[in-house]
Amino acid sequence: MVFLPQQGDYKMLYLLALLAAGQAAAPAPPGAASLQQRFDAASQAAARPGRCEEAIAGFEAIERSGAARRNALVAAAIDVRKGRCLVTVGRDAEGETAIKRGLPQLQARGASFADDVREANIMLGQAAVRRSDYDAAVAEYQRALDGSEGTQRILPLLLMAQTLMFDHDGRALRHAEEARTIVTTTPGLSKRDVARVQTIYARVLLNEGRDKEAYAVLRDSLAKQGGLGLKVSLDDIATRSDLAIAALRNKDVEAARRYLVYTGAGRMKDQPFSRAVDMEPPACNPAAGVKPEDVAIVEFTLDTDGHVSDVTPIFTTGGRASAIAFTEAVRDWSWKPEDAKAIPLIFRASTRIELRCLRAPEAPSIFTPSQEVMNTWFDSRGLGRPAWADMPEARALPLQRTAADEAGIAGLRGMMAVALSPLAERKEREAMSARALARAAEVGAPPAAQVLLSGYDMKNYDGAKYRAALRQTLADPRVAADPISAATLRLAIAAPRYKAKPPADALALLEPVIAAPFPANHPLKIAALLSKADVLAQARDYAGAQAAFQQTGLTAEQCSLFGLTPALTRAGGGSSDYPDAAFQFGFEGWVRAEFDVTADGRTATQRAVAAYPPFIFNDAAMGVVRGARFTSSYRPEGALACSGQQRAIVFSMP
Repeated sequence: MVFLPQQGDYKMLYLLALLAAGQAAAPAPPGAASLQQRFDAASQAAARPGRCEEAIAGFEAIERSGAARRNALVAAAIDVRKGRCLVTVGRDAEGETAIKRGLPQLQARGASFADDVREANIMLGQAAVRRSDYDAAVAEYQRALDGSEGTQRILPLLLMAQTLMFDHDGRALRHAEEARTIVTTTPGLSKRDVARVQTIYARVLLNEGRDKEAYAVLRDSLAKQGGLGLKVSLDDIATRSDLAIAALRNKDVEAARRYLVYTGAGRMKDQPFSRAVDMEPPACNPAAGVKPEDVAIVEFTLDTDGHVSDVTPIFTTGGRASAIAFTEAVRDWSWKPEDAKAIPLIFRASTRIELRCLRAPEAPSIFTPSQEVMNTWFDSRGLGRPAWADMPEARALPLQRTAADEAGIAGLRGMMAVALSPLAERKEREAMSARALARAAEVGAPPAAQVLLSGYDMKNYDGAKYRAALRQTLADPRVAADPISAATLRLAIAAPRYKAKPPADALALLEPVIAAPFPANHPLKIAALLSKADVLAQARDYAGAQAAFQQTGLTAEQCSLFGLTPALTRAGGGSSDYPDAAFQFGFEGWVRAEFDVTADGRTATQRAVAAYPPFIFNDAAMGVVRGARFTSSYRPEGALACSGQQRAIVFSMP
């Protein structure tokens, strides 16, 4: 923003003198840049968008030269400037450590380093927001505010307002109003400067429920930006996107669609956003403040490697807990790099998604026990948790590829991670699966490794190929002799598949699982009994189906927690489902729906949990989901067969 001082403007004469003194102790080779010039170059790079990696490398080169060790102030200045860049590129922990190490020295120098100190506090605040510590962020922004005068106050005021606007205690509004007062009463600031501040002010009003006031302020901001034109900046998109929310809140649906049209939303060829490999909304938790009725609009930035690098909650009908839950969920989303790169830069830099929480998480996969066996085995060999354990898929994959080149058991863990990664290409997964199977045999891994790797690309297999691959693995005597491995494969082979009937030997596959030496409440045993009940019911043996179900010991309401997912038999959508208004405005988009499946294969309690563009296709998507059909399941009294299912419905123009 225009109000953020440029780092190249700092008065660093005293520091440069110290650097020059350090240079005298170690003369630069002929033709080489002096230490002062290198510091200048690194500082200038740090001040320019997109050049922080260059700045970090420059500062680290100075540190290696020994200048930082010879003078504490030099070291502190480099720590703070490099730390700000480390936070900018997402290396928050390193950046915060560096800033906090150098900040006391600069604070002690008073006005000479006031700009550095203020920006350091702002970056510490942004790092705190990214780890969802809003109280720490507010404390850092307050320190920046305390060290600011005049227009310098605008940025920390707006950051405070955005951090506090879900608390509904009046503080956010006070900060936003002060920022608006400064920008509207300071001579020399442009209409666009005023519009930037007013947009944040109106966003606070929206979250306070003052919809009419917010709508009026945003329309004034739009006018100051020149109205609705075809040339747009990120500022223009933000104002127009907020206007769409405000228009909907004021029941001006036609205007909301018009404002969205002029953001460019819903106009991406081939819908790459819809192909996320991981796009899980947060789970509902009313006790923690995340309620099923909450609606949120979240803005995020997507990097070309497919990971989400920045997330900002824009609006929620809930409070702070709701905003944080939605934000943290979006941070974990991942796309394949080729899909991320297909998204135009302006949308990767700033895209908004409408979100709701999930009422019920999907039941664990039947392969989960095998994965647990492998995790326990890796732990027993002293590996501990992998570095990628808590990372989104897109951030994890490079580390997994590096681990795959290690020797022994550590290499096996990396190979398996890549082979099972939804981000890796099919050829890579196939090759890595073969390598992992060979390594598993070398190091004596449990049969669970073969089970997990036997269908490295199962989602792309048709039913016959899927089952053939699993039967081949089950034929291995070592696998067949292992209860968990054999039970997992038998259940997977017997399960219904899209456009593939259950195998003729389904009951023969399930009986050994039921008879296996598992505890009565083991998930594989319960899944086998539920599957047996389904097969018998489809053969009209209702007494046998009831007996099998009773053996599970479950109530009708509990069974959906353990059952295998029914297979889709009819998609339920057609060209007539495309909304007329969306067609008229030229919108394309998608909706991720959550729904339950009833015992007769119909859907129930359909709801949109993620949508792009916001609010456009929700009703049409629910119509598609209502028309979908799944394989039937036996459930006493017609209870649910499966709860918390998710499907993406994509709307593309002819």
